[in-house]
Order: sequence, then structure tokens, then C-alpha cells
Amino acid sequence: MIIASSLSNSGYTSLQARSNNSPIHKLLPYQGRRTHLLTAVKSQAAPAMLKKQETAGTHPTQAATDACFTNDISPEQVEALSLEVSGAIPTWLHGDYIRNGPGTFKGMDHLFDGYGMLVKFSFAKGRVTTQQRFVQSNAYKTFLDRGYKLKYNEFGTARPASESLPVIAAGILGMGQGFTDNATVNVFPSNADGSELLAVTESVKGTYRLDTATLATKHQEKYTDNIKGDLNTAHPKLLPSGESINIVVGFGDGYKVVKQQRESHERQEIAKIPLSQFPAPSWIHDFPITKNYVVVPETPIYFNMLAALTLGKAPYVQFDWKPETRSILHLVPLNGDKSKIRHVRAPSYFTFHYINAYETGDGSNIHIDFGNFADPEMLNGLKLASVRSNERPVEASPIMRLTVPLSGDGEATLSNLMKDDDAYTFSELPRINPHYKGQAYRYGYSVSAKLPTSYGNALSKFDMQEGTSKQWHEAGCIPVEPLMVPAPNAKSEDDGVVLSIVMGADGKSFLLCLDAGSFQELGRAHLPYGIPYGFHASFIPAHI
Repeated sequence: MIIASSLSNSGYTSLQARSNNSPIHKLLPYQGRRTHLLTAVKSQAAPAMLKKQETAGTHPTQAATDACFTNDISPEQVEALSLEVSGAIPTWLHGDYIRNGPGTFKGMDHLFDGYGMLVKFSFAKGRVTTQQRFVQSNAYKTFLDRGYKLKYNEFGTARPASESLPVIAAGILGMGQGFTDNATVNVFPSNADGSELLAVTESVKGTYRLDTATLATKHQEKYTDNIKGDLNTAHPKLLPSGESINIVVGFGDGYKVVKQQRESHERQEIAKIPLSQFPAPSWIHDFPITKNYVVVPETPIYFNMLAALTLGKAPYVQFDWKPETRSILHLVPLNGDKSKIRHVRAPSYFTFHYINAYETGDGSNIHIDFGNFADPEMLNGLKLASVRSNERPVEASPIMRLTVPLSGDGEATLSNLMKDDDAYTFSELPRINPHYKGQAYRYGYSVSAKLPTSYGNALSKFDMQEGTSKQWHEAGCIPVEPLMVPAPNAKSEDDGVVLSIVMGADGKSFLLCLDAGSFQELGRAHLPYGIPYGFHASFIPAHI
């Protein structure tokens, strides 16, 4: 994917000390080489904790690893396949859970590069069926036509400059497609009744419309406006009005906040923010949004222009890390009042995804929560050679909060949210109850880590008020993004279920269903095969 969810759908490295009035978190031994970036000490309890976990079977099995990061091309499951269910799936869960992610890693070097495949689980009266089909992008079809050879560079897999530069140049000159349109990152309903889907990535051209019932690709989306920029995020935010918000980025241009009607092909520019490190933009994979503001997070991870053109190498795949520049949070009013745009300085940080953001009750600040990495080293750790080796320790990304002032000249401050040690390691692919997006909330859900491990091997529920967590873990398994689905007429924020596709220790996948409150397993639907590692999902309720 070139990379890149919605207000209603919709990271990896920092072990930091707690504040002076809180218990100090232990520094895990494998992080010792980077203590110059962190304020941390080693707890006396650390060796005992690690010894206990080393005997618990925390590393994924080889069968799970091989199936998750396979070079094989996954077969499509066009017809609905009924699945065996153990335990019980709540009968109120009626609709489709659809996830996007790679269907194969053949010929690829990085986790973000596999060709997009949608996987659907349909729920009705406690029964579950599944389907899966590739997104028929130009990148995927030419890959097949060329005998499994790339035509377009992907996020971490590049062809030689002599082959890729003519393609990129043609795109820049408007004479062809210059960037991949491999729609492998996210998926969400494109219309009000949920009968059609949009599969997206970080390239503007990588937006495809598909049929929800069959997962058949209909066509590539074409915008009718004149907004320039080859990249956007793959996490557009859906407003209660039905409009969506996204950020379009152009090299040497700027960050454009755009609004779009749900079934329209025309985007409206709300604001344009200039680049602080011209001509290189910051890499924005996701962005926070509140009731009244879009936050454009210009963190100090910038495209390396030579690497982007395959003319050189960058320290972190195709990016440079410039922590000395710190971060700038550009606050853009959703009402389009450009005179009220604020630019707030913030500490350097790196993350892939934001958990949630909201304005405080007194209107004085915005709180932004996310898993914080000390630097982008996790991007290198997600190279397929690394994840397949199952040896490199996972980078830590404890949940932290940015407090951003809405008035005055003050800077944003960064603070810890979690208190218990189990919550203070790794948090990624976060989700919340979608009804609380952009407003005050209490609970978050994410992939987490039961140490030692090379990558996320558990799921966690985080209590942002108490600073505590609950964790689900099964020896040898690899879970992915936990999607929270609220119960009909829910009585509390965590009244519902959490769904995640898990690669089992035997190399076969199952759809896990947890109670969102207790975080205990309710049931699982077993597949007779493994589904490769994937990214983001949406739930589309059935219209009865």
C-alpha cells in the first residue's frame, strides 16, 4: 500500500517514566540501547516478570507466523461459507463485519505492501458465514499480468529507479498513474444503506467502490474537483451529517483539509496548511477530530524526497525523523472559519493511529489520546524479513494524552494515561465505541502485547479514567484490530461486543467475539484456512 476510519467507524516505541507523583515504570531490557531518547529506569520486578512470561508461550507459533505473512496468494471465497461456531455469538449481532488487508505478500518487502483483499463475516441469529475477494486495483491486476512483478512502487517495496521513475514522472505530469492504487488499508460503507463499500489506501487514486453483498469490485473512484495532491489519509472521518473529512497532501504543496458529501465525487477545501519543511510533507496516516475541530498533526516524520523517488535510501523506509523540529498541531475549525485556525507547538512524538480526541467540558483544551512511540523504528521492524523471523522485540507504545490549549500562546503537553504495567507496553490498531468518537469517552480497545513477543499477540481494553487494562491472550496466536460493536439500546459505553480476526496457533484463523464489558470470550467462528494479517474493519448493521 502507499499507505495511508471514520467518525462512526472509523504507536510503536516509548518506555517513559511516569510523572514525579506516579510509580515509575520499569525499562524492559531490550530497550536499553535507546535510553537516550527516554526517561526510564529498570524496575526490580522486571526480571521476575520476564521470566514468568518467557514460560507462558507468548511468541506466535511458526505455523501462525507462516500463515499470517504468506507468499501464497489467498484463494477467493466468492460464495458464502458457513462456519462452525464454538461458544455463542449474541443473537442481536446482525450484519456484516468487513475487514481490509493484504491477501498475499508475494514479492513484497514490507507488511504494508500486500495486495488488498476484503474479508466479510455475516452474522444472523448466532450463525456466521464468510466471504473474501481481492480488490481489483490496477496495481493488483498488472501484478498478475506481469507474472507477479510490480509495476508501481508500494510503501516499502520499490522497483529499481530506472523502472519506477518513468511511471512516477508520468503521474506527476498527468500522463498516467504514478502511484500505486493498491486499496489495502481501510474499508467503510459508501452510502447510507451500506449496500456499497469504499476500499481505500493513502494514494488518492487508491479508492475503489465495491458491492457489499458480493465483494465484487465495481470501479475506481474519480473525483470531479480540481484539488491537487497525490496522497490522502486512509482514515476519513464520517460526520453525523453524512459528510466526510480527510486530509489531502501534495509534495511541495501543503496539507488540504477537505469535506465531501457521502455519495458525491467532489471535494470541498476547508483549509490549506503550508508545509513547515518544504518541499517534504509530514507523513499523516491518521488524524484526530473533535466536535468542532480537525487536527492536522505535523509530527517530525517527513518524506525523504530522494527515497520517495527511489533515488536514495531513508532511515525509516521512505522517511526521515527530525525530532529537533518537534510537532505542530494545526487546529482547523470544521465550520470553515479560516480566521480561527490555530497552530500549536507540541513535543515530538510518533504514532500510527489516534484512539480518540475531544474538547474538554469547559472548552479550554482538546485531549488527544494515542499509543506513543519514541521514534519510527517500528516501521523498520515491520519489514517482512523481520516479522517472519519472529525474533525482534516489539517496540513499546504506551497510551499517552496530548492536552492542546484552545486559547493563548501555550504549548501542548504530553502525559501518561495508564497506571498498570500490563497496559504500559504496546498499543496499536485502536478502536472505541463509535458513538463516542470525537467526544469524552472512557474505554479504548487495541492490539497489545504479552511479553516477550515480536509483535502484537494480545488484545486489550483500556480504562482511560482509572488507567487500568484487561487483556485477552491465547498462546501462539496473532490477533488484529479489535472492532467494538455497540449493542442495540446499549445501557453503557462498553455494552456490546469486540470482534477480531485471530490467526490460530495451528495456522488457521477464527473470528473472535469478546464481551466488550468483561472482555471475556463469548464465542468464536472457525475457518478451515488462514487469513493473512490485515488492518481496518467496519461493521454494517443489517437493515431488517
